[in-house]
Parts: sequence; structure tokens; C-alpha cells
Amino acid sequence: MLQTSTSRRRGFTIVELLIVIVVIGILAAITIVAFNGVQQRARNAQVIAGVNTYYKAILSYTNVYNTYPESGNGCLGASYPGDQCWSGTSGNRSINAALDANLAEFVKVKPVLATSLLPIGIGNNMRAGAVYDFATKRIVYYLQGINQDCSIGGSFGGNEGGVVTQCVIAI
Repeated sequence: MLQTSTSRRRGFTIVELLIVIVVIGILAAITIVAFNGVQQRARNAQVIAGVNTYYKAILSYTNVYNTYPESGNGCLGASYPGDQCWSGTSGNRSINAALDANLAEFVKVKPVLATSLLPIGIGNNMRAGAVYDFATKRIVYYLQGINQDCSIGGSFGGNEGGVVTQCVIAI
């Protein structure tokens, strides 16, 4: 007695495999875009929190000593590359040890506002984090991306190079 085989080969066709690969690719692209947005929002929240810390510290200093910290301009925060938060043809801003010393009473641990500078596409200018400007009695800070929400009472200072949002908070 001969046995006839009614079973046939089972498997996926090339078209089915291609469809699955395309769907996986689309899902991966959506995930990557969403993840990048989360990272940017987290970095911006870190800058805003740090600026808020320094804003309160400068106000406290002013209340205690009846004057603004007269240490000149300087970067606010820690971990800037080369101790600079602003560089390029428009000038440089660096960590100011005297400013840090004046505010040390009110800022026990310097927050990290940026670990890299962002090229703003204007000459070789780079920006990140925050700067205390003694002459104008304000804090200028930079958020990654354009048209970001400056929060904490900061006003929109403009988009620089289509890369960063400049925010200004008057003290």
C-alpha cells in the first residue's frame, strides 16, 4: 500500500517577509523620533531647573547684601566643555570663579546645565546652558530646539541659527 503525502511545504513567502520588515522599519523610525524628542525635553527641563536655582540664588544674594553679585559676567552651572558656555566671534563667556564664590552660600551644588555646546549656524558661534549678565541684570539661557517654552518667567529672546531658543529672565 502506497501512502500519498498530502502535506505541503509551509513557510512565508518573500512578499510576506518584506511586509514584516517594512512594518518593523516604520515602527523603529517612529520610536527613534519619539526618543529624540524626549531627550531634548529632558535637557531643556534640566536647564530650566538650573536657571531657576540660580535665579533664586541671585535674588537671595540681592536681598541679603542689597546689591547684585558684582563679579561680572559668567556661566552658571557646571560641566561646560572648556569651562565655556558661549563661544565664537560674538565673544566668549566662561565660568567665573568670583561669581561662583559669591553665590556659593546660596547654591550648595552647582547644577549641570549643559555638557556640550551647540553650533548655532552663525559663524563659529556656539551656545549652551546659561549666562549671568551683570551689566543688564539678567540671565540669558539656551534651550535646544527652536520656539521652546522659556518657562520660569523667562521671555523669548529669539531663535539662534535655527538650533537653539534664547530665553532671557530679568532679575
